[in-house]
Amino acid sequence: MAVVTTRSQLPEEFERLTMTPNHFHLFYTIFIGLRFPMEVAEVLDLRYLINHAVDDFNEPPLTPDYREFQQSLEKELDSLSVENQHHRERLLKTLALIRELHASHVSSSLNAEETLCLAMEDNHVKRRHTVQYGLIYILVSALTIVGWFLLPEPNEWAEWLPKILTLLCALQAWKCFHVLPQLDQRGIELRQQLNELLRQRVNAISWKTIINKLSLVLGFKKIDGIEVFRMESEHAGSGPYH
Repeated sequence: MAVVTTRSQLPEEFERLTMTPNHFHLFYTIFIGLRFPMEVAEVLDLRYLINHAVDDFNEPPLTPDYREFQQSLEKELDSLSVENQHHRERLLKTLALIRELHASHVSSSLNAEETLCLAMEDNHVKRRHTVQYGLIYILVSALTIVGWFLLPEPNEWAEWLPKILTLLCALQAWKCFHVLPQLDQRGIELRQQLNELLRQRVNAISWKTIINKLSLVLGFKKIDGIEVFRMESEHAGSGPYH
């Protein structure tokens, strides 16, 4: 018989994890990717995190939308043979919490996306204007040089004025083009932030998978051939624990 070994599946960030919209992506990614058997300590950590959050959660009012959501989940619980009424109620409350967290997570993500898109557009406009101003200053500098050469017998003031204007315009043009790399870097950073935001967004939840793994992790159901966790014992002949 092959020996099934356990391996650590919870990252270091899990120690700081809370079931809040800000951490929903990390929680969902970790939970949906769980493989059994797990280490006992990790199962206990997950149970503590989930149960503590569910205990503090106040279910939303029983609106038609929420009632429809519950009814759809009841069908999933039936298909997975979760029959204990207390377990069903606990699972439904846990799933209601996940639904609320997901809704808040998506809303926050969309707002952040809008903010980043506005910042990217503002940076793009600022870069375009900077290039335009730089070209205008270069053009004015060229015109002042030409005007200086075209002046007939300029006096001392008329001789220095074009030089001063040329110098000032050249300086402004240099400032405009000197800031372009900063604007380009800012655009790259904003694009990277947007890509990361989109990567972390959980657009849809696999309710069937979540229900199945919640039931196993919380000990509400057992499946033949699947060990949720395995405890190693020094006593010979000791069997697996679920």
